[in-house]
Amino acid sequence: NYDVSQLMSYIKTLVDVGNSSINQVLTPNLKSLVSARPSSKKRATKSFSGEDEEDSWKQPSFRLAWVGSDNAICHIGTSLHKVPLARLQEIYLLLGYNRWELLEVIRILGPFPNVRNTLRGDIKLEKKRTNDNREGVRLTIAYNSMVDGTGKEILAGKEDNVKYVKLDIWFASEKAIVCTVPAEDDEGDEYEVNANPFANGNGASILLFVAEENLDEQLEKLRAA
Repeated sequence: NYDVSQLMSYIKTLVDVGNSSINQVLTPNLKSLVSARPSSKKRATKSFSGEDEEDSWKQPSFRLAWVGSDNAICHIGTSLHKVPLARLQEIYLLLGYNRWELLEVIRILGPFPNVRNTLRGDIKLEKKRTNDNREGVRLTIAYNSMVDGTGKEILAGKEDNVKYVKLDIWFASEKAIVCTVPAEDDEGDEYEVNANPFANGNGASILLFVAEENLDEQLEKLRAA
């Protein structure tokens, strides 16, 4: 369990660092993560077998370390963890190739295997700045593919079936990503500008992703590889 007040303080520290006058790196960092892909170049060194080795590359991978509410989880995921006897185990995020790939691992109570759902979508980035001069990025995900627990891929097909999800990103690096669910007005429309996305002390709209160095290993442990 996390101490929410300490965690909120840590998140605000990250966000403040990302928006300092000498470190305006949010947008470049996020673009680098989103567009990551392996290099086609080869190293000049050789392996022990004498063969050329390709540049090592790991797809940017993150784990949802903390989230302020179940609504925030449902905003980015399938909400299938809310069905009877289901419990959410972990959420992982893969970036790169200008795509967003979300992996949900759900445990079903009883003698049943864990279920992994995978949501995939294209990403669009739009720079934002709040009334208090805080830099952010509005990230729009167009979910157009889902792989269910049986391994069957379900494609959106026509445009009407594409699910659009928006997040506001306030910090992004290879180590962590801080984002919030966009605020809504009384009519349910999203605010274009939020004066202080961290004003709510309980962090209900916040999602904190941290780097996951051994995603394949973790999925094996969860029996969801």
